[in-house]
Amino acid sequence: GNTCWLLPSDKDEHKEKRDFRFDNCYWSHNRSHPNYASQDTVFEDIGKLALNNAFSGYNVCVFAYGQTGAGKSYSMVGSPDDKGIV
Repeated sequence: GNTCWLLPSDKDEHKEKRDFRFDNCYWSHNRSHPNYASQDTVFEDIGKLALNNAFSGYNVCVFAYGQTGAGKSYSMVGSPDDKGIV
């Protein structure tokens, strides 16, 4: 899987770096950033397999976890110009 690191700020009670492990972890805050993950990237990594399995009759669950406003719903639904997984 992937690891995301939370680096403490000066105001943070926890002074050490904390690791979080996920099957997939994306950076989607700045389109010009080299690690930016587009809706197409998320669909290719997660959506395509999930939808193919659902259409084949299997139960499917995409669990999106993150901070409020991080883009979980947007990744799933998208917008008219930038489609989401569903």
